[in-house]
Amino acid sequence: MSHTESISPKKMISLFMVVWLGHFFVDVMLGIWPVYKSLAQIDLAQAGFIAAGGAFIGEGSQLFFGALSDRGYRNYCLLFGLAMAAAALLLAKTTSISLLFLFFMVTCLGSGCFHPSAASLVSTIRPAKRNLLMSIFAAGGGLGLAFSQLIFMSTLGEGGSMIWIGSAFFLLLFLLFYFRSTPVSSSSFPASPGQSSYSRLFAFFKVPALRSLYFSQVANQSLYWAIIFILPDALQALGHPAWICFGVGHLCFILGGVVMMVPGGLLADRYSARSLMIVLSFTGMIFFYLLLSFGAYSIWVALPLLALLGASLAILNPIAVSFGVRLAPSSPGLVSAFLMGLVWCVSEAVGPGSIGLMSSFFSDYAPIKALAVLGVLFLVQIYHTLLLPKEQVGTQLV
Repeated sequence: MSHTESISPKKMISLFMVVWLGHFFVDVMLGIWPVYKSLAQIDLAQAGFIAAGGAFIGEGSQLFFGALSDRGYRNYCLLFGLAMAAAALLLAKTTSISLLFLFFMVTCLGSGCFHPSAASLVSTIRPAKRNLLMSIFAAGGGLGLAFSQLIFMSTLGEGGSMIWIGSAFFLLLFLLFYFRSTPVSSSSFPASPGQSSYSRLFAFFKVPALRSLYFSQVANQSLYWAIIFILPDALQALGHPAWICFGVGHLCFILGGVVMMVPGGLLADRYSARSLMIVLSFTGMIFFYLLLSFGAYSIWVALPLLALLGASLAILNPIAVSFGVRLAPSSPGLVSAFLMGLVWCVSEAVGPGSIGLMSSFFSDYAPIKALAVLGVLFLVQIYHTLLLPKEQVGTQLV
C-alpha cells in the first residue's frame, strides 16, 4: 500500500492547499526586491549586486536542499524554507546595504529550501494526477510573483503595516507544522546506483543538443529576470504614473506568461518545439524593442506590449524542459534540474547583475538604454535555438 492511500481525500486537498499557499507566499517574497529598491532609490549597480548574489546562492542551494529533502527532511525544509523566505518582510525596515543583502540572501535561501521540497511533496500527494497538481502548484508561484508588488505596496510600502502579511505568514507556518506528520512525507526516492547525480547533471554539457538548450535558456531567463528587476525604473523613465511603475506593469508582464502557459504547451504538442521556440524568440525580440521605442506613448501601448513580451519569454522555459526530457527520456528529473535549477542559478544572477551594472554607465534614460544593450541576448538565444535538432527524437541521448 502506498503512503498516499492512508490519507483521506479531504486531508490531501487541505495539504495541497497549504503547500499551494506556501508557494504563493514564497514567490510574493521574491518579487518584493525589484519594487523596493526603486522606492528606496538604491543605486542600481548595488541593487543588481544584491539581487545577483542572493539569487545565485538561493537557486544554487536547490541542489543541496533537494537532496536533503529526499533523505527524509522534507517537512523541515518546507518549514524552514517558508520561515527564511519571510526575511523579505524586513527589507523595508532598513537602509543598510549589508543588511539588505543579508535579508535578500536569506529570502533566496528560503526559496531554494522550499521549492524542491514542495514540488516533491505535491508530486506524491496523488501520483495519478501528478501533472495536473504540478501545473496548479506552479500557477500558485506565478500568481504570487505577479501580485507581489501590489501586495507589497498595499501592506509594507509607503508607511504601510506588516500586520496582515505577517499574520498570513504565521498562519501558513502553523498549518505546515500541523501537517508535518502526514504520511505522504515519507521519502520514497532511493539514490541511483553508479554515477552521482551531480556528475550526471554536468555531463549533459557534453551532449550538443542539451548544451544548446541550456545556453538558449540562460539567455532567455537572463532577459526575463533582468526585465523584472529593472521594470519599475524603466517604466518611470518612460514617464508612466506610479501605479503602473510599482505594481500594474509588473502584474501585466508576469500574467502574460502565466495565461499563455497552457496554450503554449498545446502549440508545442501540435507543432515542433524547436519551431515554436524560434518563433517565440523572434516575437519576443520584436515586442521588446517595440516596448522600448513606443512604450512611452500611452499605458494602452505599454501594458499590452508588456503582456506579450512576458508571454514570449516565460513560456519558452517549460517548452525547453519538455524538449530536453524527450532528448533524454530516462533522466527526466535531472534534465529538469539542468534546464531549470541550473539555468535559474546563473540567469537570475546574470540578468539583474548585468542590467544594474550597465545602468550605471548611462545618465539619461539609463534603464532603457541598458535594456537596449542587453537585448543582444535575444541573438544568443536565437543562435542556440537554431542549433537544436529539427527532429525531436525519442531515443535516449544520455
